[in-house]
Amino acid sequence: NMKTNPLLLSALAAVTQLSNITFLLPATAKSYGSRPSGGSRPSSPSSPSGSSTNSPPSYNKPPSTPTASRPSPPTFSRPAVKTPSGPITSTTRSPYNPSPSYKPVSNSGAPTVRSGGGGYGSSTKKIVGAAVAGAVVGAAVTIGAGYFLYGGRHSSPYCRGSDQDRFTSGRCPRGTSSQSHECKSNIPLCAIPELVRGKWALGSEALPKVDVLFDKSVCSVIALPEAAGNEAAGNTTAAPVAAPSSNATDSATTASNVEGQSGLDACFRRIVAAGGCGDYTTTNMFQFDDDSNTCGCCSSVQVTTLADDNFASAVYTLRDATELGSVAPAHCISGSTMFYPDVAGGEDVAHPCECGSCATCGGGAARYMDWSGPFVVSDAVGTTSFVDASETQPLFDPVDTCLCDDASASQCEGTAKEEYSSAATAMAGGAFSSNLVVASSALVMLIHFVRRS
Repeated sequence: NMKTNPLLLSALAAVTQLSNITFLLPATAKSYGSRPSGGSRPSSPSSPSGSSTNSPPSYNKPPSTPTASRPSPPTFSRPAVKTPSGPITSTTRSPYNPSPSYKPVSNSGAPTVRSGGGGYGSSTKKIVGAAVAGAVVGAAVTIGAGYFLYGGRHSSPYCRGSDQDRFTSGRCPRGTSSQSHECKSNIPLCAIPELVRGKWALGSEALPKVDVLFDKSVCSVIALPEAAGNEAAGNTTAAPVAAPSSNATDSATTASNVEGQSGLDACFRRIVAAGGCGDYTTTNMFQFDDDSNTCGCCSSVQVTTLADDNFASAVYTLRDATELGSVAPAHCISGSTMFYPDVAGGEDVAHPCECGSCATCGGGAARYMDWSGPFVVSDAVGTTSFVDASETQPLFDPVDTCLCDDASASQCEGTAKEEYSSAATAMAGGAFSSNLVVASSALVMLIHFVRRS
């Protein structure tokens, strides 16, 4: 039997004390700064929040058992948003801000995009007290995330109204994007097939665009000629038709994943077939009422605003669709129905924008959306097209997007997740590893001493 050695007992006590002390030593973890949008890593790391200097351990208190906690996810701030009048912060409400959370809205809560569409919802929307077919009066109606409103001639005066007008009236065409991707604030995009792009009516073949001039408004309407039919293409003969009936709807109602109906497209085609409204106003103004189906050119620029938040009627304008030039759009919203003008004429063609589940969505960037499709216009078009000469509002809506099946990093994916994972690993492992090395070394020395004894 090994005799008790006073030196051995002293060494064992020293190792025990050393182990307690080393577990109290501060651990060093890697710090991460904010990453600007676009996927680039920060040029210089910033210090973690809180005090940057660690206090030495207290030897007067009994040692506590160390715990490894997972760090809070880091905050990634985006850079300032560029506008014609200068940069604005990423939390400024502006039509130039691509974030859906900071888009301006009207007094009724509707989007203010000139085409009448937009309003992408990155989270579920609940409408309380809604009256909708199939639901109990006063019950809450839930609208799933990824919703948006169609713009242009596939929109409706009701799309400028209240939540009930837009979502439960059944008169405001609404679409939905796929939601399998991680970054819900980014609109997922699919590539438009070349076959579709090759049939896109561009330049002089393109039909005019429809923009909203005045919400909940009426004007003095000029009756349309009897020969003004529903066909607006130049290579077709307009057939005589009667005034639009109460069930006149546009091509958006034929798509199974489009909610809501409107007769605006049918009115638009009657206006175009009659030669437009340029003979009466320089702005090609016309009125459409989605309740009475009133449709005709405004005899003057004088309009009357309706009372009591009546959004059934609006005054619109026609403008030439020349901004795309000779290049067809390249991306549409994943999971939605896109409408585009075909070179063959007639009603717009409904194209199902599908490219798989889109669970992987990278290449995050702000892109310009034309909600009349909806489809993305080129940056060259989006950055040079404005509602007015003062450039107070872009003609096309800048929105946060990502590309389906693109594995590159985006604002919410890729680099951000990698940095968070690395930070968590460093915190979980670094809290113990260096201290355990010290204690283990001391234990090896003790064993060596015992053997010599």
